[in-house]
Amino acid sequence: MKSKPQEKFSRLPNTAFIVVDNVGNVKTGYEPLDEKLSGGFDRGANILLFGPPIAGKRVFARMFILTGLKSGEACIMSCTNSTAEEESRTFRRLGVDIGEFEEKGLLVYLDFHSRLIGASVTDKPFIRRIPSIIDLASFNVALREVLTEFHRKGLPIRLVFDSISTVMLYNPFQTVSRFLHVILGRLKSLGSTSLLLLDEGAHSPSDIVTIKGMVDAVVTIKTRNGSRYLKYESEIHNVDWMLYEVRR
Repeated sequence: MKSKPQEKFSRLPNTAFIVVDNVGNVKTGYEPLDEKLSGGFDRGANILLFGPPIAGKRVFARMFILTGLKSGEACIMSCTNSTAEEESRTFRRLGVDIGEFEEKGLLVYLDFHSRLIGASVTDKPFIRRIPSIIDLASFNVALREVLTEFHRKGLPIRLVFDSISTVMLYNPFQTVSRFLHVILGRLKSLGSTSLLLLDEGAHSPSDIVTIKGMVDAVVTIKTRNGSRYLKYESEIHNVDWMLYEVRR
């Protein structure tokens, strides 16, 4: 007789028990990689997306979000290099009418960039503006509130953080590493499958090693002779370099 997958229970303040199912796989948004990983990323994993600028990391990350939305999952887009409105337009250029997911509250933006550049923008229920790129405490508060709301609804969660490199540009590395330690623990405890972007060539080898030590897996993207390639590494599963073709 086949046993049932073990489920994880947790209690939030003033709520009943809610099931967080960390069993199974999460589609990556790139089918050839899903096939190599027997279905996708492990649910609840923190994954580093590493590679040089303009190598395809941003498209990979956004396809990861769109795949989740189409599967009925709740998604969080943390943006440090673009406003929430710019991100929304990017999703539309990838061929998805994102407005429905925004209005239903299934896609929430945590926007560092608007206040940083002094953009004149209108507040919306699905956008949380972070006051400053150095105000990591406010990000923590906003993230906790959004995660708690999704968790209360019993929704599977995905998050993209684009990017750690920008946060490191404005904050000491010790501050960033402590910040990551806190948020990665919180994301994992609530079963969020999270993708964090880091630019190759922008940081010291020791800083990169420290960050890699905090995550469950690393997806590395590179370009060579006009083509893109990616590989996946974790303690239990490795996928060697494979062709990565940007798809919509």
